[in-house]
Amino acid sequence: MNEKFYSLKKEKQDTMINGAMEVFAKSGYRHASTDEMVRVCGVSKGLWFHYFENKAGLYSFVASYALKYAMLEFNMRTMKEGMDYFDVRYDMEVCKTIMMNKYPYLPLFLISIAKEDDEEVAEVLRDPLSRYKEDMSELMQSADYGKLLDHEDHVLLADMVDHTIDALMTEGYRTAVFPKERYLDSVRKHLRALKRLL
Repeated sequence: MNEKFYSLKKEKQDTMINGAMEVFAKSGYRHASTDEMVRVCGVSKGLWFHYFENKAGLYSFVASYALKYAMLEFNMRTMKEGMDYFDVRYDMEVCKTIMMNKYPYLPLFLISIAKEDDEEVAEVLRDPLSRYKEDMSELMQSADYGKLLDHEDHVLLADMVDHTIDALMTEGYRTAVFPKERYLDSVRKHLRALKRLL
């Protein structure tokens, strides 16, 4: 917990978190520049390093924050007992678009965190990412998988859906303004197609 950072006004915290998320999401840890974060959110470099010792400390903080925030939102907004797997996955994407209202790059940053391979932050990411994956797995265990009785089928299905949704999400971020409605429509169509095939 970074007590100094949390002593800032919430608006300033969110400005800094948003700037860091955007740059880390677009560039990955290795290529992210604090100069770019300064440009994106208008907070001086000195202020960044007043609250975070170095880039790795900043990344660790923002990644842990993003994972916890996302999980909290998923738990509050999705998953009613016995919901169809595909409906749960769609609701999760709706939830992500709602999260974008506060943290526009959070969904892309979540994708980036899962793919991060830089050794400097791999160690500090291991525990929060592992907790996030366990919490997501627990959340999804209550979903109705219909005729997919074999556990291996569940894993393969989740993998297919994850890759499809990540690709659609990444494509949405290539536009000047993320097209939420078009994105959700595309997710709905892909999930329906998968459900019919399975």
